[in-house]
This record gives sequence, structure tokens and C-alpha cells, in this order.
Amino acid sequence: MNTPWVESPFFKELLDSKNLSEKNKQLAIDYNENGFIVIPNLIPESLIDEIKSDMDNKGYNPEFKMENQRDHVRIQDLWMYSESTKNVACNTEIASILEMLYEREPIPFQTLNFRVGSQQRAHSDTIHFSSIPAKFMCGVWVALEDITPENGAVFYYPKSQNLPEYNFSHFKSTPVDTAYSDYIEYEDFIEKIVEVHQFEKKPFYAKKGDVLIWSSNIIHGGSKVLNEQASRYSMVTHYYFKDCIYYTPMLSNMVTNELFLRNNLVDIKTGEKVVQSFNGTIINSYKTGPDKYILNDRLQTSPQFNPPTKKSKIHQLLNQLGLVE
Repeated sequence: MNTPWVESPFFKELLDSKNLSEKNKQLAIDYNENGFIVIPNLIPESLIDEIKSDMDNKGYNPEFKMENQRDHVRIQDLWMYSESTKNVACNTEIASILEMLYEREPIPFQTLNFRVGSQQRAHSDTIHFSSIPAKFMCGVWVALEDITPENGAVFYYPKSQNLPEYNFSHFKSTPVDTAYSDYIEYEDFIEKIVEVHQFEKKPFYAKKGDVLIWSSNIIHGGSKVLNEQASRYSMVTHYYFKDCIYYTPMLSNMVTNELFLRNNLVDIKTGEKVVQSFNGTIINSYKTGPDKYILNDRLQTSPQFNPPTKKSKIHQLLNQLGLVE
């Protein structure tokens, strides 16, 4: 199937066919059952202290004009300015575990660094990051200090990864383009979904250096901060996997299949732009509006195929209208 083997309905059969160590076998079982795994004490304290120093001296210094600083809570893509942050995003042990779970090369494409608890409402990462084939995305969260009830632990709902990948088309009445201003409606919807399914909410009281890996569709968020003076240094790296098409459902029109393609993804490991493909086959995309594209498999090409230079009359007309590139 075109799905990660650890999320396949044939998981048990696939597991029996693999030659895994007992440790990796248990990791795969836990990931399949619960949608997350914990790797304790993976990141060394010295590296963590370097990241925190970079956050304080770069990310939160008013004199340091970082274009990716989103707000007072988080810094996006600190890896561009912090070698220690990049080293965690490219950690070889994490990459090895991800490759075992997904059987594709992991592509770290975004980091978020937090000084305090996010207090973010429950959500699934698939509203922000999805792929074709589906579910080839995950998040890796690292505790940069001990986490307690006072500083706002990450929470998650085990087994919620088995839900459908919900987006705005599941609850909005009209097939209109959406925006970040509609996000609160999504959060309200997810809270109702959690309530209906009676998932058990689990906080993650991590120790400094612990790593939490979660699947793309597990519902998670940030607990309420009980001590507003408390810090909660942490870091998330988001990963896609090789040979997929990458898009953002929240900014797509999922009714008309006009996708907000993430055409400017950069692999943190290499600094190079990521090529979009469906299992290695490049699919032509046609622009339908600002940042919106449709995929057309009738015009499918492969990396070895060079399309004719002569354009059809239909293609010429679409080009004049600015609908194709």
C-alpha cells in the first residue's frame, strides 16, 4: 500500500516479514498502536545548552532581526542561524529510527524552538503538513529542560492517529478558500472529535534530552501553563519523507482539489530544494490561483521524460490566462 508500513492495516503481517532487532520491533509496535514513541535521554546536555544559548542570544534578542521569529513564544527555522539546532534536526539516531518506521529517507524541513509552553489547542499536524501518498510526515519534539505541570507539558491522545485526516472541507458548508482566520473553527471541531471518541488525554512530563516522535495525524497540543514565570525550553523538527508530493490542507481548497503545494521546501541536511514526486514519478501541476495548483496525471512525466516543446492550443490559452507555468 501507498502508506507507511507502521500505519498499514496489514501491519502485523508486515512486521512478521521484517528482520528487526527486538528494540526496533517494539518501537514499531508502540508507534502502530499509539501513534508515538519516546526515546529517553537521547540529546546530550551540552548540545541542549548550546541551543538554549542560541535561542536567548539570537532568537529573542530584539537587536537580532530574525525574519522567522513568529512571536514571543516560538522561533521558526532557528536552524538557519544555529548550528546546534541544525545538529539536532539532522541527528543520525533519530534519522535511523524514522527510516526504520517509514522505509523512506526522512527530510527535516522545519524547526520550531519554544522558550515557554505553547498552550496550543488540540490539533493534528496534517492540517498544516500533508503528503501524497498520505501520512509520510512526522514531528520530533525534544525537551530542552525538565517538563512539569507548572511549565505546560505537551499532551497527546494515543490512538487518535487512526482517525481520518480532517480538514476544513469536513465542517465548512461552502467550498471556499480558507485562511488562518478560520483556524479556530478547526480547533473547535477537533475538540468535539476528541470528546465523541473519548480519547484519553496524556501529558508528557519529559526529562531534559528526551525525544518524542509522533505520527502525522495524532492529535496533540500544549497544556495550560500554571506558572507564568516558568520557562519551557523545547524544540520541534517536522519531517517529510522522500518521493512524495507535499502540501498544506489548511491553505488548499480540498473540495476542488486545488492544493497549496509546498514548492519551496528545503532539506535541512543538505540546504537543497526538495523535489516533489509521487513515489519517484513527477506529476505536472497547473496553477489555478495564488499558490494553488491542481495535479493532472494525464500529463504525468517521469524524471527521464522530456515533454514536447510545442504547446497545445489549450495550454497556450491557459498560459495567457496565467493559469499554467
